Amino acid sequence: MQKKLTIAMMTNNYLPFIGGVPISIQRLSDSLRRKGHTVYIFAPVPVGGIGEQRDPNVISIKLLMLYRDRNLKFGLVNAFSPKIEREFKARDFDIIHVHHPFWMGGKGLRLGKKYGVPVVLTFHTRFDNYGHYIPFLRGFFKNVISHRMIRGFSNRCEVVFAPAKTSKEYLESIGVNVPVTVLPTGVEFESYQEIGDKLPAEVRAKYGGEILLCSVSRLTVEKNIMFLIDGLERVRGLTDIPFKCLIIGEGPERSRVREAIDGCGLGDAVYLAGDVHPDEMPGYYMASDLFVFASKSETQGLVLLEAMAGGCPVVAVSATGVDDAVIDGYNGYSTSEDAAEWAERVYQLIGDREKLAEMSANARSYAASFSADEMAARAGGVYREVVANGGGHNV
Repeated sequence: MQKKLTIAMMTNNYLPFIGGVPISIQRLSDSLRRKGHTVYIFAPVPVGGIGEQRDPNVISIKLLMLYRDRNLKFGLVNAFSPKIEREFKARDFDIIHVHHPFWMGGKGLRLGKKYGVPVVLTFHTRFDNYGHYIPFLRGFFKNVISHRMIRGFSNRCEVVFAPAKTSKEYLESIGVNVPVTVLPTGVEFESYQEIGDKLPAEVRAKYGGEILLCSVSRLTVEKNIMFLIDGLERVRGLTDIPFKCLIIGEGPERSRVREAIDGCGLGDAVYLAGDVHPDEMPGYYMASDLFVFASKSETQGLVLLEAMAGGCPVVAVSATGVDDAVIDGYNGYSTSEDAAEWAERVYQLIGDREKLAEMSANARSYAASFSADEMAARAGGVYREVVANGGGHNV
């Protein structure tokens, strides 16, 4: 059970693409390596990059196509590339960890079946929340296809990692009958210690305001950004306290969000900060007083834990993932999808510095139990159990 493992991670997207899945993979793989395991990541060539990844632990696969518009660049990795199997055969892998129930995930399952290597899956995404991207039969996709896809794929794996208790409950409710283990993405607390005081001070000086709010989200429909703007407009109507709000992230809805901000007269208070490098994000959380959120499509709500690690209590709309992280009245507030209720909670905190400071300390304390190294230790234990039990029969 102390065996050091060789692990293949397979993903449809990876850094420098900024998103929850790439960040989760990076943190888990880095922490596993610190514990003596060997981890290789099969991932697409960086969008805009030339040739191979510089990281020797990343096996880069060419793209089939590159999608781009004004606010989004996304590469579709060539899951049919013979390089994948060639590189896989060259290493004696103990386990395959896939991060999507299709494409590179499917490639991982096929390799697992062919070579007798067990496969585990991390369930990162509630696909039923993405039906608006389907050009037809949206209701059928949302209510039937998405659940069948996840159930069918999951039941061919040895174990499924769910990032939160509510995600595990969802998987079991749709008929996933293999073991489901709760494994949140860990927080790298060292990065908060290393960031120092300079960057938080610069962020605070740049955006000013007596109170600084922060939100991190892709600018897409499923992230419920318009609700956030509506809520912030209501907050302004409740208080004379000058506040600013940074919305960090990019996406196809940027121009629509910008129009909504200007239309509400919030142009002097709400800033679209664009993408921020993950290494700098702790400085933005540490500079902020409160984290505000409206997405209902999270499986874990990693950004909530990251914000808490920086001392930010959270006001968020109740949803899967959110409710696992926010203990209402302790480290923040979880509200219904009612803009007036949400705004009232924000108003209560920014108007009560004592309560804000208390919740800030609670948030930091709560996040401390989610270290990246602790999550890697849990993952390594599950890997070893699967390998020791002769996993590989499901694929």
